[in-house]
Amino acid sequence: MIEQNSGASDAIEIIDVEEYIINGRKPPHGKRYRIRVDGKKIVFDHHIVTGEEILRVAELLPVECYSLYLKEKGCDFELIRPHEKVDLIERLVEHFVSKPPVVFNYFVDNEPETTEEEELTPNQILELAGILPVKDYYLVRVNKDGSQISYKDTPNKPIRMECPAVHYISVFKGETPVS
Repeated sequence: MIEQNSGASDAIEIIDVEEYIINGRKPPHGKRYRIRVDGKKIVFDHHIVTGEEILRVAELLPVECYSLYLKEKGCDFELIRPHEKVDLIERLVEHFVSKPPVVFNYFVDNEPETTEEEELTPNQILELAGILPVKDYYLVRVNKDGSQISYKDTPNKPIRMECPAVHYISVFKGETPVS
């Protein structure tokens, strides 16, 4: 349960938090703490860590593309927000798991938008962005390399939301008055 890193005269102990909890014991204060995220063991130099720190050390990047869940002994999984602190000594931490994000971020005409839906149609994206009436517009995805994908002919075909945030632009397709 406590490992000693050999070789150095001032050995650093590593507390395996999960082992202590499985054996019905509270982890002691130590110098380093090992936890498991998605089966991967990671180590911290302090016992109070944030959800974001856990995701970063577990190399789950970018952190906004993951939701982190804590499994406590005898409890259901609990969502841990990026800036939420978890005390590895006081909580009954068995392990953590990551899942796709709870909220997807995207941009329409450079304005930030969010949704909890995993899929939205182009018309829904326009409507949620307040671009009305949607029948007068169509949506275009702007990729990172500058290429574009038009949804002019598929306004009701679902688009799977992605992470990191995708950029869209609205294009007016109605008649423009000529002076």
